[in-house]
Amino acid sequence: MPMIRTPFAPRPEDLPFLRKIAWLVVISAALLIVWRAASLLILVFGSVLGAVVFHAAARLFRRMGIRGEGASLILGILLVLSVVGLIIWLFASQFGYQIRNLGTELPAALAELADNVDDTPLGLTAVAAVRDAIDGAAFRELLGSLSFGVVEIFLNSIIVLVGALFFAASPDVYKRGLVVMTPPGAREKVGIVIEEIALALRLWLVAQLLCMASMGLLVAGGLWLIGVEGWAMLGLLAGLSEFVPYVGPLAAMVPTLALAAPEGGQMIGLVFVVYFAVRMIQTNLITPFVTRSVVSIPPALTLFVILGVGAVFGIYGLFFSAAMLVVAFVGIREIYLRDTLGEEGIEAIPQEVDEDEPQ
Repeated sequence: MPMIRTPFAPRPEDLPFLRKIAWLVVISAALLIVWRAASLLILVFGSVLGAVVFHAAARLFRRMGIRGEGASLILGILLVLSVVGLIIWLFASQFGYQIRNLGTELPAALAELADNVDDTPLGLTAVAAVRDAIDGAAFRELLGSLSFGVVEIFLNSIIVLVGALFFAASPDVYKRGLVVMTPPGAREKVGIVIEEIALALRLWLVAQLLCMASMGLLVAGGLWLIGVEGWAMLGLLAGLSEFVPYVGPLAAMVPTLALAAPEGGQMIGLVFVVYFAVRMIQTNLITPFVTRSVVSIPPALTLFVILGVGAVFGIYGLFFSAAMLVVAFVGIREIYLRDTLGEEGIEAIPQEVDEDEPQ
């Protein structure tokens, strides 16, 4: 009996083209969802990264002799939260005082700076622009935006913290969920890739902590030598800013220049010299030594990816852009370069040795 063809049934020769159209629609819908839910995805990624931090701290306690996995995880979470709380308290108690003083001293500093550059049209233009920026409705609007931004950052931080606690408490549940969503033939490879990404993030976090510590100490020492007030807090800020490579340290230099402005143009020049010298030491000596066991990503790629992530995901994307690059780099290397193209010459991340896990 011949098969009856409905008027809306596609012809067999059109099926390949229709499949391509369907895939195009699916991919476009996925990109649209990513674009519309960018803020949510950043919070999810931040929670995952926070869980990695908690487990890295827990491993530290296990190496110190704490055998219980639950006890070490609780101690690791308490350690991380204590460090974060201490940093917030230091900024609130010390840096707030500097900001209040800056508000009273900035007009006099601008007047002195104008006297020093009154013979250059470019200098006078810069001073006039700064005066316009801190005077009138524009400055009040900026303060209002900053206040709203602080509240938004606080609320998002709470969401990231709660999500990180959930992910850290039962990571295997979420890992199995990702694995079972893939085809059966690819599940083993996906499990391996997830482990590789987790290891890369853990090693990257350790390297970042070392880079942040060295950056903070070098900047604090240099500012102390030239006599900048609040050098300890400014060094701490510079160290934290190293979490966002290239972009963060530039932003962290702005408060230092503002606090050095009352001392005149010579002090501002010395501040530039300190930050330039520290950046040279950090880039050419410390960072290559610290990151030799982590994925090696070209600096230009890192810079443009950070800027691109910031453009797509906003200010929150900048905080996690470097970690997102590590995840993307490892995923592309394991799934595409090795598994698809068969590039076996690419080196893997050195495996860590955990005394608590069987070899």
